[in-house]
Amino acid sequence: MSAFRRFAPTLAIAAAAVLGINASRAAEPSYPARPVKVVVPSVAGGPIDTVSRLVSDRLGARLGTSFYIENKPGGNVQIGSNYVAKSDPDGYTLLTTSPAHVTNPLLYSKLPYDPLKDLTGVAMMARVPLLVVVNADLPVHSVQELVAWAKAHPNQVRYGTSGAGSTANLAAELFAMHAGIKLDHVPYKGAAAVLPDVLAGRVEMTVDTLQLLGPYVKSGKLRAIAFTGAKRVPALPNVPTLAESGYPDAVAMSWLAIVAPARTPQHVIDKLAQTTTEVLQEDKVRKRIAEYGMEADVMTPAQVNRYFDAESQRWSKVIKAGNIHVE
Repeated sequence: MSAFRRFAPTLAIAAAAVLGINASRAAEPSYPARPVKVVVPSVAGGPIDTVSRLVSDRLGARLGTSFYIENKPGGNVQIGSNYVAKSDPDGYTLLTTSPAHVTNPLLYSKLPYDPLKDLTGVAMMARVPLLVVVNADLPVHSVQELVAWAKAHPNQVRYGTSGAGSTANLAAELFAMHAGIKLDHVPYKGAAAVLPDVLAGRVEMTVDTLQLLGPYVKSGKLRAIAFTGAKRVPALPNVPTLAESGYPDAVAMSWLAIVAPARTPQHVIDKLAQTTTEVLQEDKVRKRIAEYGMEADVMTPAQVNRYFDAESQRWSKVIKAGNIHVE
């Protein structure tokens, strides 16, 4: 029997398999073939929502269909995240998320989903340095003066944030660890609830986004001490960073990313990632994101997932050291 006859059945099976795969791919509708739902796990108007709408609008324009926002707030992003984690992995339901995506498993004893297993990274949209501000009457004008004041007045520097385990809470604790000071955390139900108390001096300090705190700094009602990022923010160019103030290990960024249900086809993930990269390279988009005090940031899906893992490990140490927990 010739070699060809011996291998002919195997070759036929292989050829059929290849043809079958190609036929299957040819039969797949071009993605996206219908509108795409983008779930925002927070209320309208916040940083995640604002950037999500900006990027979704441009994704829709580039891909020829609607990328529409559906807000599902609650549970420190749990409600929206759980909804997307349990959605069909077809690319038609996406989630935009924040550091709570990786810190929730460290803060809650039980979640209805596993963020790092049930969801997969698609793209980064922006990274967000936080702004450290104090009441305007506090005799503190720099990071060094804040550290000196905290050491001279132990247990008298209170800072408010949107809640225990929030990115602001973790960033403040990271700074306190490296500065060797004690800051008393006062958790509130939402970032906006902090403002009346820090403006009135009932708490001395808060940490949040430029989008929220910027107007109060510019009006002189609050005093900016530092940004938590690695470089200065153009909107407030005279405000230094923690790094240049002597605390490079205290650099902490919030971030906004797009994720999809696990098992979403790779070609869909890749198309979304590539188009998001193109959107983030648009001058108008980058300018708008910068106006919010954020930095447009491009990552591949693999880089996003590795970043999630690194963030989880980093914040795990801070949460344990600070004995941070959510009731």
